[in-house]
Amino acid sequence: MKSFYNEIKDAKVEKEVEIVYKNELKKSFLNSNISHNYNCDGYLEGNIVFNSETKVLRLIMEFKLDEDFSSKIKQSKVLIQVLYYLKKFSEYSTIFPEIILVGDKNECFVLTSDKISKYLTEEINWGISPSEAPSKNPSLLMKLNEDNDINPFIFSVDSRFNFKVVTEKIKELAFNIKTYVKITEKNMAEIYDYFIIKVVRSPENYSVNELVFIFLNLLINPIDSYLHPKKKNTLVLKDNKQVSINETAFNSFFDYYEFKYSPKEIEMITSISDRLIEDTQRRFKGEFYTPTVWADEANKNISELYGEDWRDKYVVWDCAWGTGNLTRDYNFKELYCSTLYKGDLVIGDKYNTNAVKFQYDFLNDDVDLLQGADLLENMAKMPKELLNSLKSDRPIIFFINPPFATPSNGKTKNKKSKKGNSITAVQKVMQKNKLGKCSEQIYAQFIYKILMIKERYKLSNIKLAIFSPPLLLSGPSYKTFRKRFLVNFKYREGILFNASHFYDTSSDWGISFSVWDDGETGDKCNFKYKIKDISGNNTIVTLGEKIIYNLDDTVSASDCFKQKKLTQNIEIPALKSAVSIDGKVLNTDEKALAYFINDCNNVYANTQGVYIMSSKVTRHVRTIPIYSDNIVNCMSLFAARNLIKSNWINQKDEYSEPNKNHPRYKEWVSDSVIYSLFNQSSNQSSMRNIKIQGKLFNIFNELFFMSNKSILELANETNNNEVYIDAKQFNKERYMYYLLGKLKLSNEGKQVLNMAIELTKESFKYRNLFNDEFPKYHINTWDAGWYQINKLLNYYLRDELLKFDECYEILENKMRPLVYELGFLRG
Repeated sequence: MKSFYNEIKDAKVEKEVEIVYKNELKKSFLNSNISHNYNCDGYLEGNIVFNSETKVLRLIMEFKLDEDFSSKIKQSKVLIQVLYYLKKFSEYSTIFPEIILVGDKNECFVLTSDKISKYLTEEINWGISPSEAPSKNPSLLMKLNEDNDINPFIFSVDSRFNFKVVTEKIKELAFNIKTYVKITEKNMAEIYDYFIIKVVRSPENYSVNELVFIFLNLLINPIDSYLHPKKKNTLVLKDNKQVSINETAFNSFFDYYEFKYSPKEIEMITSISDRLIEDTQRRFKGEFYTPTVWADEANKNISELYGEDWRDKYVVWDCAWGTGNLTRDYNFKELYCSTLYKGDLVIGDKYNTNAVKFQYDFLNDDVDLLQGADLLENMAKMPKELLNSLKSDRPIIFFINPPFATPSNGKTKNKKSKKGNSITAVQKVMQKNKLGKCSEQIYAQFIYKILMIKERYKLSNIKLAIFSPPLLLSGPSYKTFRKRFLVNFKYREGILFNASHFYDTSSDWGISFSVWDDGETGDKCNFKYKIKDISGNNTIVTLGEKIIYNLDDTVSASDCFKQKKLTQNIEIPALKSAVSIDGKVLNTDEKALAYFINDCNNVYANTQGVYIMSSKVTRHVRTIPIYSDNIVNCMSLFAARNLIKSNWINQKDEYSEPNKNHPRYKEWVSDSVIYSLFNQSSNQSSMRNIKIQGKLFNIFNELFFMSNKSILELANETNNNEVYIDAKQFNKERYMYYLLGKLKLSNEGKQVLNMAIELTKESFKYRNLFNDEFPKYHINTWDAGWYQINKLLNYYLRDELLKFDECYEILENKMRPLVYELGFLRG
């Protein structure tokens, strides 16, 4: 599913932030209701269960767009607003919120209301609006700012964020249970990052080694680490070293995490210190060490396939050794460990002591040799023993976890994230052999070098055991690569697991571990993987199976719904978002009704690359102009893509041509039209008199679902002169109104459409007010799109909009299984 972070990161206004939080709360607390008592941002009430005990949760919410909640003064300001709402509850209601949730697009925190309800007796002006309260009550603001009881832990909303940690914290506060988060090998990197970013002031003033020392010293010697009694915002460590910190953030950090560890756990923490130093620098390069639990699982998989004695029978080469996590806990008869960094050999010196370890640039060294230059054998950079093993065709296993980054060619803007990577010799060979875009991937280059070794020395008993993204087997850009790889290697088995189990990687994507024999793969389009995860006791469990597939022999949805050629005969304004003008003028076809942005063909692209616009966008994305003869096809694919939320299991699934002869396809099409009209990614808009480059433009919404006559009547009834004149001046019926008259709608589709029409009517009386406050939404156009209407509803009719969302969800749930049944995706 689409992560909380991906839902919220592009929010432009506070209301968008609010929607994401509320949607997540509704999913987390299924039997709850959200209302807006006294016009607060939200009040949630419902029964919750924790450890078999049930109680009523009463939660008040306050949302901002983008505040720095690590600042105590910013926390205090927003809590004063909450306090003013609590005053209303205390005076006029029999209920009282016990938990407070405050959030914005980057951070959030929760705390019990008793932390601030003691200030309800303050003699201040309680009659002013909550939004004015922080600026009108400076003395109260200072009291909250100096209150040491107000010390919430600030959750960072980033790509690793899981809203579940917030809901668990809410439950703990509701049931008055105190728990501490244990620091483990898996989460240490994330916690370390939090400490450096939130707690340490000016971390750039310290070296990486110093930062790691500060962090680990705090974990191992918490008793000997203390806040300076006289110097505010100063941490004193065991060696009397003083560190400048954010004291508020430090206290909440210390109150959230566990700081009591056994000798064995301390040993684990200290054993990671060298890797933490090294990996802090490496994370920007896409290189990740392999956590022990997954290294063990990989070793176990190989043992199941080749016997427990495989480490004695095979020459083993880990050509991306790093600091040795794949091999360090096992004995090998003949192990070769090569790494790009000389420092790795120092850090990993105590591991695999009988192995041959050497610094070796796998993607650049000996490439000429592998292309047939025999005279270079004596100059080979690999050890002679290893070279002789290859020349004599000894059984060999390449056992690797290569980097997952793309190399920098010197032109990338984000040079920091690509630092240390470069165009490699292997990449040049791949490009020469016309292997396309996949040649940019470091892990693909590793595999290709192994292919070169196999072919150069005619290896007949070679195995490959590799951690890699599954895109290798599913991505269209790997099609040519697969043709060569799958002729040389035979798939044996693989596992798929969440990338967050790797060091500091995103939970949105998956990583695979697969094992390959010498030989040719039979079925080159479908690969059965076991889905694995880590249980509560840190053991690997199997969740099910997953077919990773490609469309090498099938028509993809992108090919089947190709972009039609535009006749560039009129000018239109370019858009950045539904109501945000780019400032550029583009050429287009006057017959185009709207524009369907249909980015990369896999599920992962659904998150940000699939949407509808009323005018063209300038971003370099695949855009299909919508005409009267392709509109149902566009909306059919739009629905199939937006209905499926990306997660680490399905993210690389490719969309294929659907079965249009399926008995339910016609109903699917009509439902897709309704689904597309009211989806959050359908950015239909209508705007007038837009001035760009000295010219005036209008944007008309051809996807508007009501008649011109009905809007004229509404404008007249509500005395909205602006809309009335607009409807008179531009009185041509919009195409969607005609199309809806031709379609046979399902009951679910009718229900959604009817509710949308009723909400449009009910909210019409607020258009002038909304337009006065938010003119950027251009709500006073007669064909204003659902994107614009939705903004108005969120402001004046939130509860009614929630009911509409529930109705829309019924349609969604009905349609979602058909994405697989009709063949858009494979289950």
